[in-house]
This record gives sequence, C-alpha cells and structure tokens, in this order.
Amino acid sequence: MATERLESESEDEVERYYAGIGEMKVAHNPHQLVIMGLGSCIGLALYDRPAKVGGIAHIMLPEGKDGSNTGKCCKFADIAVPVLVKEMLRHKTAKERIVAKMAGGASMFSAMDSLQIGDRNAIVVKEELKEAGIRLAAADTGG
Repeated sequence: MATERLESESEDEVERYYAGIGEMKVAHNPHQLVIMGLGSCIGLALYDRPAKVGGIAHIMLPEGKDGSNTGKCCKFADIAVPVLVKEMLRHKTAKERIVAKMAGGASMFSAMDSLQIGDRNAIVVKEELKEAGIRLAAADTGG
C-alpha cells in the first residue's frame, strides 16, 4: 500500500491522511490519521507507540469472506482487521506492542434494527482483534 499525501496547508503543518469508507491508511508520527462520519461503520485505529506508527480503517460491514468482497479491502471487518495488522507490520511495528481503539457502530435506522449492522460490526472487529493477538485498549461503540 502506498501512503499518499492527501492534505497539507503549509510545509510546517502536519499532514493529514483521511480514510473513506472501506479504506485504510498507515502513517508515521507526526502525521494525523482521520476518519469522519462513522454512523454504523467502525473506525479502527492501531498504534505502536515505540515505532510511532499508526493505522486506521473505516469499516462498513461485518463480513466479506463469504465472497461478497468485490471492492475496497477494508469495507468488511473480517477482512479489514487482518489486512490492517499486516500493513502495520510492514512498517516495522511489533505485533505485541500494537494497541487498538475503536469507535462507531451506531444503530442508524430503527426500521432496520433487525439487521443490527453497527452491533455486528463491533462484534466482528473485536473477534478479529482477539484472533490477531491485538489488545483493544478502548472502545466507544453503539448508540
């Protein structure tokens, strides 16, 4: 994955990298990683403090390994977590030092509550983090 320069107002300003739905970004300090407009999506952030490397993924749906993955690699939680961890490791991080934080997973539409997309997104992300051996340090999901 190539890290691209997305926004900078001046040479002295910190660069910001935005992850849209189904996208991930990995960057080194002092750059900022940004996800906006989560709703039922999950914003997952991984960070290795000693290496000063962070990664984010904007996850839209819980599962894509069933063959429905026909687009962006991080659209689905069950694919996004292992892909983001692998990309972090390519940036000279150590798996045992990586910590995760996540937010989002709201219940957006009462008429579609039976789908529980937000809740399912959060559950699958937590399961995938556990399977990958990544510690979840904080979560603010639901609502």
